[in-house]
Formats: sequence, structure tokens, C-alpha cells
Amino acid sequence: MDNDAKDEDWVPELLREEAVRRKKQRRQEREQKERPQQYYTGPVFALKSVRSQFRHKSSMKGQGVLTLFGFDEANTNVKGFRQKPSPMSHTEFPRVVEDAEESSVQEKFAPGREEMVRVQEKSVESVLTLEEEIVRVREESIEPVLTLEEEVAVRVREESVEPVLTLQEETVRAQEESAEPVSILETGSAAPASQDPVGEAWEEELDEYILPKAKAEIRGWEELRDQIKEDLSQAKKKHVPLSQINQLLIIRNFATLRLKGFPRIEASQEIAKQWHEGEGVHFTRRVRELARHYQVFEQLPRERRGGMRTSMSLLSDEGTRKAALMWLSAQKVGTVTPRTFREALNSSILPSLGIQRSQPLSTRTARRWLVKLGWRLTRLRKGVYMDGHERPDVVKYRNESFLPAMEKYERQMTHYDENLKRIPPVLCPGEKEIIPQFHDESCFHMNDIHSQAWLGQGQSILQKKGKGRFSHVSDFINQVDGRLVLRDADGNIIRDARQVIYPGANGDDWWDTAQLLEQVKDAISIFEAAHPNCVALFIFDQSSAHASLGPDALRAFDMNKSDGGKQRRQKDTIIPQTNPDVTKRGKPQKMTTSDGKPKGLEAVLTERGFNTRGMKAKCQPICPFENDDCCMARLLSKQDDFLNQPSMLEQLIRDLGHECIFLPKFHCELNPIEMYWGWCKYRYRDEQKNTFAAAKGAALKWLDACPTDVIRRFINRAWRFMSAYRRGLTGRAAEWAVKKQRGHRAVSERAMTSIEAVLN
Repeated sequence: MDNDAKDEDWVPELLREEAVRRKKQRRQEREQKERPQQYYTGPVFALKSVRSQFRHKSSMKGQGVLTLFGFDEANTNVKGFRQKPSPMSHTEFPRVVEDAEESSVQEKFAPGREEMVRVQEKSVESVLTLEEEIVRVREESIEPVLTLEEEVAVRVREESVEPVLTLQEETVRAQEESAEPVSILETGSAAPASQDPVGEAWEEELDEYILPKAKAEIRGWEELRDQIKEDLSQAKKKHVPLSQINQLLIIRNFATLRLKGFPRIEASQEIAKQWHEGEGVHFTRRVRELARHYQVFEQLPRERRGGMRTSMSLLSDEGTRKAALMWLSAQKVGTVTPRTFREALNSSILPSLGIQRSQPLSTRTARRWLVKLGWRLTRLRKGVYMDGHERPDVVKYRNESFLPAMEKYERQMTHYDENLKRIPPVLCPGEKEIIPQFHDESCFHMNDIHSQAWLGQGQSILQKKGKGRFSHVSDFINQVDGRLVLRDADGNIIRDARQVIYPGANGDDWWDTAQLLEQVKDAISIFEAAHPNCVALFIFDQSSAHASLGPDALRAFDMNKSDGGKQRRQKDTIIPQTNPDVTKRGKPQKMTTSDGKPKGLEAVLTERGFNTRGMKAKCQPICPFENDDCCMARLLSKQDDFLNQPSMLEQLIRDLGHECIFLPKFHCELNPIEMYWGWCKYRYRDEQKNTFAAAKGAALKWLDACPTDVIRRFINRAWRFMSAYRRGLTGRAAEWAVKKQRGHRAVSERAMTSIEAVLN
């Protein structure tokens, strides 16, 4: 809002030209319109239904004072208002009308006079005075109110009330809804129907009749312009609700249009077009009511929505909250519903606290309380997924073990740049090139199809209940060969490290650690034949099968308290350097007695210098979380030799002269073979698989179809993720993008795209 209101650049020039054109058109229509032959003797509301009269009840308050319609105060005597003696009787009424023809009232009330004379000529005794006519119309719907002067003194500048239509606005509404002519009782002036009721002269005349005392206090839009601007600025600073900011914007636009010469109705219609699509008069009326309210009271109407939002809830009481939580925790998982919670609240929880209500709590209230107490309506799924991507132990292993080790190995690896150009490593004397082998397992189900489809109107797909039989695939990929295979001189595959089984009823045995160990032995022989004088770095994810220990591994919880008994023999060990007793460190310790019986917990701990008097062997059912010495088994399991034992898989690989490392938990984005599975399955789902034989052929087809360059790009992407973790971009890159996916076993295309966007 600048100093000159006519400088508003947001008002199109076409709107101004359109307003002038319509004003000219209305003037021509009024000139061509014939003058009506008769006028109504009562307000337009009296001709409407009872519902409409009740709807506009508040708008008719204050209209019982006849001074609003040009009469003297001595001639007003309406039931429910201030009583004043009226010297005019029924017999004098015709004479008053005749005298009015020679006075100034002749020009002002000519149509009304003709109607009154017509009624009087019909029957002098049956003619009702103007005050009796008003009493008849309003005696059932109008409550006693103050006179206009007292009402204005009380209402003007009072704290916000509901917007009330002025007499001018009510007349405009009546003429919009009805094409009938308006009488003197509706407009307050005896102007003919052809005269424009919404013109500026009519509005000034209305203000002169209605607000003779408050007129000086109501400022024009030009004066209110700066105040509207200040109110809008303060509203944005105080973060008031958006509804109030929108109201101020509407008032500002309305004031600008009024200052540019737009009539009230045209201005409200233009604003309605800006805020809503379509046609209608309800919004335009609300705009005019809002603008009138602000002009009179210089503030927005008081917000009445929200009900008892600020009232105190029973759930705010700490005792009620604890009792409700105690009842919910005692219920079986999955049995809590809003209905059962409501019954418990009304029958047991609230009465036990001495709370008596006149009406019981509803199901809707019980549902809101469940949400506030932390319960959610959750979609049940067959699988369980826990996101531990940033769990403290996972972060510690990733930052302190995995990433430093991979950085050390990468120096001896061959890399490929963005154009897939080979970059050989720079090796020191005695070093060998390291080729990483990423391993993972996946299943290709027969009924595995896309979860989304394009369907026409009325079309649907009946999904099969089960996924059908599947092919279990265990494979390795690397950036040199693509997949770990051995080729002949012509490039044909003569040996393949991939293992495919078909478990299930009448099928192969399920995949286990023994089969994995056999596959790793075969993979190492293939690697040594394909890449002599190189070292393989086998990269696995952390699963229970990969972490399986040998049959003679050290397991504290498999031991008895005393020697012998039904416990297995464990291998001998060396007391670690972190042992509390310095004299015992580095000494070998046998796990069997002299007669060949396996030692128990008490004997092993005593030999290491621990005092086990009064300590129980094991906690039942499990040990408390995060402790080191709750029992003998817990104390022994925290020793380094028991804690840091290599798995059978790791031991096998290192015994054969190669390296092994495990990925951090919940970090499938660091394993590029997950992207390889996604590439294959995306195309596998498009295949028609009517039989299991066709499904097996389709799986092998696309597993062999992935180009080596694509696999190299997948591996380069994994290196970029590792580099991002080293640079501290965890929160901004991988962590943020991994949260976009719902599964742990594969990285979605959306998540990978998000990670790439952040890294680039």
C-alpha cells in the first residue's frame, strides 16, 4: 500500500474498463425499464419463509425504530421498543398523507403515499398504521432491543461481535434474490425502483439516517489503509492463524478497489473471482460483511470456531493419564480398540479415580486419547523391519572398523572412472592387487509381479494369494569380470561361482551355512584360476549364517556352573590382555580338566582371577540389558577371547590366503549386488511365467543379461557412498535417502536417486 491508492499495479486495466462498461449498461437498462404500478407495504423479509426470517433475525435488529425511515420521533410507537406518545390517530392518517403532498415528503415518499392511499380507500377501519404493520411482521421474531442511539453507543468499538448486515447491504441482498421492486420500508427512501440502490448517494443517505452519531467515528478506506497495512504486518510477525491473514488480505484488496471507484458489490465480486472459481453470491456477501465490520469496529471479527479447544481435558491430569496407560499396557498386543478403551474408561478407570461424569465418554474421545497416549492404527505386515541405520553400535562399527579397513584395501584395488576407464592401483613391493567380491542372496518368486499397473476405467487385477515357488540365488560380483566366472580363450563361461537351488516341498534343501562354505571354496578356486597373483576381498552382510561359529567355539552360555555334565567340549584359549589380573594375561588356558571333562563357568573364571562367591551362574530368563557382570555367563562372555571369535566363514577364507570383511548392519546401499538384484528383478517381473519351469528360465535369463559396465557403475556408486560417510555426509546423504525406502534387503530406485542427487 503506497501513499496513492490508485497506484495499485495488481488491479488490471481490463477490470476498470469492465466496471465502466457495466455501469453504463445498468444505466441504460434503468432508463428502458418501466415504472412499477404498485409497491409492497412491508419488508421483503415478511414475504419470505419462516426459515429465511429466522436466518436474518440478527440483521433486522434496530429496524423497528421508525426514525430510520424518515418519520419524526414523536410518531414512533412500536411494541418492544421505547414507548412515546403518538398524536396521530387512524382518522388523522389520511390527512397527514395529504399534507405530505405539499411538503418535502412529497418528493421522498411518493410511491409509498400512493400505496397507503390505495389501502386506506379500500377500508378506512381495516387500514393498519405503519407501526402496527411492523409489529405484525416482527412480533414473533424480534426481541426487545435498545434504541438506535443507545445501541450505537454500546456496539461501536466494542470487542468483536458477529458481523451484522447494514440496512444497505440487506437491501442489496433482497434485490439480488428477488426482481420485485422495493418499498419504502426496505430502502429507507422513496426513490423509484429504477434508481440504483447501491450508488454512492444512497450509501451517504443511509449513513445519514442510520448512524447520525457514530458517523464521525467511522473512517473511510483512505484513512484505514495504513492501519490495514500495519495489522497485516503484525499478524505475520505474531504468526496468527492463516484464516486471519486471509481476512486482512481480502479487506486490503476491498479497500483498494473501493478507492479506485468500484461500487461495493463490484468490488466484492472481483475479490471472489480472485479467491474462488465459479459463480455465487455467498462469498461476495461475506466479503462485504467483513469489510463493513472492519470499517465500523476497526478490527477483525472474533474467531468463534474451535469449540472447547482451550478447555482442560481429563487426560491432562497426571493420575488419569497413568491409570489409562496402566490399563493399556496390561492388555494383550493387538486387542486394544477405541470401543474397548471407551468401555474401560467409563466402567473402571474413571470411577476408580473418583471421577463421575454426567455423560459417558464417547468412542471418538477414546480414539483421540489413544493417539495422544502413543497408540496408532497400523497396517499389519508379515515381515518385521527395524531401522537401526544410525544405532550407536552400528555407527561405531561403521566409522571405527569398516570404513578404515575399506580405505586401506581400496589403495590396492583397480578402479574405473566415470567413463569406465580402468585405473590400475599403485602397488608397493610385495603387495598384491585386491579384487573385491560382493556377495548376497536373493529369491525369484514365480508370482513376483509389479506392485503397480496402469488400468483403464473399470479394470482391475486379481492378485494371486501366494508368491508361488521360488529360485534361491547366491552369487558374487566384482568390477573386473562383472560376475565371478572363469572364461576360456573365446570368452565363454566354463565355471561359475553362482549357486541356484529350488527349495520347498519335494525340492532342494534350504540354504544353510554348510552350502555357503562349499560355495566359497568353489569361488576361491575359480578366482585363483581367473586372477592369479591377486587377493580376493570377500564382502558379506551381517547375518546369522555368516556369523556361525564352529562346533568347538567358545560359548559361555553353553557351559554349566560346575565341571562335567551335559555340556560340549570347547577349544583351548589364551587369556586376553584385558584380563583384570595382570599376572594371568597371555597365559594359555585349557577348557577341559585333567580327566577330559569340560570345565564349568566357576572354574574358568577362578583361573582368570575373578571372585565368583555369591554370583549366580545365569540370569533367568535373560540377562538385564547393558551390563557386564550380572552372572557368571555374562561376565565370561564379555572377555575378549569369547567376544571376538572369527566365524567359520571368515576362518575358512583367511586360511586359504584371502581377506574377508562384513558390511555394517542396515547398510544395504553399500552393497552393489543389491542394485544388481533390482536390475534383474525389474525385467524378470515383466516376463510371462505360467509355469515354474518358465519362471526358472526367466530368472537365469536376466541374471546372465546384466552387462559388465552396468555392474561397474553399481560398484562405483557404492564407493561414492563410502566416501560420503568418510566426509561426514551421513545426515545429509545416505541416512536421509535410506529413510525413503521401506525394505532392508534392497535399495529402491527412489532412494538411490535421492542419494545420487545429494552426493552430486
